[in-house]
Amino acid sequence: MADHVINFPRDTTLKHANEIQRAIAAGCATPGTADLCYKHLVAQATTKDEVDSLFIEWWKAQYDSSKYSKVQMLERWFGNVLDDDRVHGCTVPLYATSTSAIGELTDDSVGLVCTPSTASTPGRDDFAHLPQFWCVEVAAEKKEDGSHEIFYVEHIDDLDDVRSGEHLCWVLQKNTFVREWRADGYQHLQMKCHQTTGFKQWREGKDRTGHVYAYIAHPKYYAGKVGGKATCGTGLAPINYTSHTSGVTLWRTRGTQYSGGSGSLMKFLDRMMRLKYARKGNSGTIEGCTSYNYQYKAAVAETGVKRFILTVAQAANLFVGSAVSIGTDTDGSTDRNVADVHDIATEVRITAIEPVTIADSQYSAVYVNVTDTFDTVKDQTLLSTMPYFSGWNDDVLGTDGSKYNAANGKEPGLLQKVEFMNGSYLIISDELWQWGKDANEDFIFDCYVCKDQSKVSGTAITEDYVKQENLTLTLPKDLMTSWHWQYIEDTDCGDIEWPTGVQASGSGVGCKAGFYCEPSPSGLRAGWCFGNLDDGGGDGVACRYSNGSVGYAGWSGSLGAPDIAG
Repeated sequence: MADHVINFPRDTTLKHANEIQRAIAAGCATPGTADLCYKHLVAQATTKDEVDSLFIEWWKAQYDSSKYSKVQMLERWFGNVLDDDRVHGCTVPLYATSTSAIGELTDDSVGLVCTPSTASTPGRDDFAHLPQFWCVEVAAEKKEDGSHEIFYVEHIDDLDDVRSGEHLCWVLQKNTFVREWRADGYQHLQMKCHQTTGFKQWREGKDRTGHVYAYIAHPKYYAGKVGGKATCGTGLAPINYTSHTSGVTLWRTRGTQYSGGSGSLMKFLDRMMRLKYARKGNSGTIEGCTSYNYQYKAAVAETGVKRFILTVAQAANLFVGSAVSIGTDTDGSTDRNVADVHDIATEVRITAIEPVTIADSQYSAVYVNVTDTFDTVKDQTLLSTMPYFSGWNDDVLGTDGSKYNAANGKEPGLLQKVEFMNGSYLIISDELWQWGKDANEDFIFDCYVCKDQSKVSGTAITEDYVKQENLTLTLPKDLMTSWHWQYIEDTDCGDIEWPTGVQASGSGVGCKAGFYCEPSPSGLRAGWCFGNLDDGGGDGVACRYSNGSVGYAGWSGSLGAPDIAG
């Protein structure tokens, strides 16, 4: 019998074949063929840097502004190039099965590992280069008809332009198909590129024209202002001391198609935590700013300065770059909503913290970026930490994490390049919540959603809002004798992040987030989510605050920015 010789290609041969394939794809005039070639190249990539490089290469070879808009190019990339047959999954126990927040990865996610990054140390993210998780920042603007235009793209255009706030800074990710369900005492989640029975795409991938995009979009930051108009960009103060109603009005000055943040963001972050970290809640993994509540009196009196003298121990609790308010505090109040707690500076950033010797004693000087100098009175003038400006995590060496330590509770979190929990509740515009009572005199809490931002009223539940019939939360009247935190057991399987039980025994179990319960026989409530810098264990992506009327404004609530939907 003749010998059969099998020749295995050497690494150098495979590398040469890839180079040939890449050259053919780059010069190919047929978009479909080029996209298919790059799909195979992406499939062979093992790091996000490799996929980033392929994206740049593909774009430069394929982009012709006379033929394609940037929206069309990104639809090609996310729709044709980023494609695979993987099923990513996670299962977590329902609270009745186990109080633990820890689940397990399933399907093709088994064995993949995620650890958050910092600005100095990259973590490990085995998902970041995969087609269903790769993400990119863009600068976009919603049009009056509900569609959108993309002006700048990360890796292609200057990142400073992408994040500037001239347009809304969004993070794009593939518009996958998702299924979430309960069975046998567990809540299951799966995500894949292709539709099968029971799976549906994300609502933030469809605009009100009915067009379904190959990508979904989420605002990278809380809302801020540029030129007096609300936007989404880096380095901007949060828009707080602002109500749901006035927030909708402010966004409408940018265009009738805008109303503000969407509740879809919370569901997205929840699902990404589950799919990447097998956790029911973000607390303890990527904590966000939940415990950065410091208020200090001036340790030394000074005149005509741009600094605030604290003890060394006090200053050690503060981060350079974080935000503070300074007030004369003539009445001794520590409520950040009171005028004299922030009458010197309402929200300014710390520019430096330096040791200083005064009268032979050691102190720390906290410098702030104010325009005018001010005076401080010892043991009276008050410095208070405040919600962070946007962009705290811009230098994080990964798609997830926090600048210094994702678990410390003192700084905003970053997940899939989205910055969240800046120390203030996010006020969303497309949901309104309603307190009431049922026939048994138990309290009920309902959710209404308006999926068209141009029809968000800002003041009332109109015919454009749809009651989410399966989301009514019932709270027994005998448990509702005072205002307090209840802790969330589980969240709904649908596309609205909503608690399905709030009888968990504490903040460290279940979803590791709270429902601040202020029951009322009736009452319309704005959607306040995430928590603030002094709510500790109550905070989290599932957190809900149930007593903010549509007209309520305070330091601890800030506006969000829109996505594609509506």
